[in-house]
Amino acid sequence: MKSGRLVNFSLMLCILCGGFLFADQLPLPYGAKILPGGDLEVNGAIVRRQAREIALPCRFVLAEGALEVIVSKPDGRMHETLLCTDIAAVQVQALLYLLGAENGSRLPEQGRQGDLIDLFIEWQDDEGKPQRQPVEYWIIDTQTGKNLKQEGWVFVGSTVHNGAFLADLEGNIVINYSVGSTVLDSPNPAAMDDDTLHVVDARKKQPQEQNKPMLVLKPRQVKKR
Repeated sequence: MKSGRLVNFSLMLCILCGGFLFADQLPLPYGAKILPGGDLEVNGAIVRRQAREIALPCRFVLAEGALEVIVSKPDGRMHETLLCTDIAAVQVQALLYLLGAENGSRLPEQGRQGDLIDLFIEWQDDEGKPQRQPVEYWIIDTQTGKNLKQEGWVFVGSTVHNGAFLADLEGNIVINYSVGSTVLDSPNPAAMDDDTLHVVDARKKQPQEQNKPMLVLKPRQVKKR
């Protein structure tokens, strides 16, 4: 990271919440609370302690059409995103650090690649039963005509410039057209040159607000280099 402000924020969150994950005895930061099941909620985002994953409230945006963004903020590119969340990008990045994820380059040949993060959508169906699908379930790969393979999303991480966390400034959490600042990016080498790689799978039913959809970010278990 290039900014002491973001480093300090991340360190504060990780130190304080790290006690929750590992010792249970340190004070929690402002806006955080322990849920009845033992998980941690931080300003609407939930850290699932045992599963080592993060859950964010979200909503579907596009029902059809081309995608350049997978998860946007409300002030981001809403005309070309699959999902939207109100959780700040800087908070998502800090919570990924908390889970031990490391950011890095988008592609391996550019340096140490950032850790891969799997994305899922959880919701309650119309009968109240819990459901969970990878986000790729709603994405068509135009190169194959099939649903996008679940290859993970690269934790590239955003930086701060002139006091602004750039991913929040641009409204990006996860992008698939690799132009702009973001927390997670596509591992596809062609993603920087082609903005037509992915479209919404309009055949698939999308959970609605009453189904309480949640975006789940789960770092893959890898041996640290």
